[in-house]
Amino acid sequence: MKAAGIARPSMKGRVIALAIVALGIAALAYAYHRTTAYPSTDDASIDADVVHVASPVGGRIVRLAVHENQRVAKGDLLYEIDPVPYRLTVAQAQADLELARASLDTRRRSLIGERSNAAVAAEQVKRATQNADLATRDVNRLAPLAAQGYVSAQQFDQAKVRQRDAAVSLAQAQEQQRASAQTIGDEADAIATLHAREAALARAQHALDDTVVRAPHDGLVTGLSVLAGETLAPNQSIFTLIDASEWFAVGNFRETSLNRIALGDCATVYSMIDRDRPMTGKVVGIGAGIADSARINLPRSLPIVQNSVNWVHVAQRFPVRVKLDEPDGKLVRVGASAIVEVRHGSACR
Repeated sequence: MKAAGIARPSMKGRVIALAIVALGIAALAYAYHRTTAYPSTDDASIDADVVHVASPVGGRIVRLAVHENQRVAKGDLLYEIDPVPYRLTVAQAQADLELARASLDTRRRSLIGERSNAAVAAEQVKRATQNADLATRDVNRLAPLAAQGYVSAQQFDQAKVRQRDAAVSLAQAQEQQRASAQTIGDEADAIATLHAREAALARAQHALDDTVVRAPHDGLVTGLSVLAGETLAPNQSIFTLIDASEWFAVGNFRETSLNRIALGDCATVYSMIDRDRPMTGKVVGIGAGIADSARINLPRSLPIVQNSVNWVHVAQRFPVRVKLDEPDGKLVRVGASAIVEVRHGSACR
């Protein structure tokens, strides 16, 4: 009886121990399955697209309409550069354009006169040709008559004089026609000048428009550290505008996990701001490559291989970009640490 009583607790302990071991094995198996089937990483951060706000034109800031961390809407005024120099440039370009138009009008009027002179010269050549032909026919008709004495020598000589005069008049008319034709120009140069002035005015107006800088999209102002009165160079950025319409999480996954990640897979993202509030998203990009610090490639040179050998081979990490479905404004900040877990198939439901 005593032996049986002692054996009972021992058997019970074995059962409990076996149950604990079984639960531990099951937990390890579940954890291994979850880790291998659904890759995750805590090497992640919240990200968003940004625009480095700058104007193509330079000048002094006369108005700064935003402040650090301000939320702005698309089209809101951000800042304005002194427009006076650019307005003067527009006025000068407009004056140059008016001069070009006046020059084109003058050129067209000149062309009308030149073409009229050419037409008159052509008509004179036509009449001179007719007179020369008539004089030649008279000489040809009177020549046999003069030889037979039916026409006096004086009449025949007068006919020949008229023929020579007609020939001279024809030559003069033809020379005048050639001269008139050479003086006829065109309006191509005046038209080209007009187009150049129109382009200059358009550039000046575009530069004037660029003195007013507006938000290209909804977003958050960050990195602003200047005040009105600052003088900027062209294309000098003064702050960054975070695109608040789309948020992402970028997780760096080991290369051994990439074969279980595909575009369109669903993902759960935990921002370190509050790890108890998950956000869902979809994989929209998988890194195509990263820089290899152990390899040095120089242009037109043989590859440089390090002499040392890494006995412990560390798996490379590649960035996986997840677009958040409904980002929580309180949890998303560019650069915030995060945890990303990727799932697929029925696990996405």
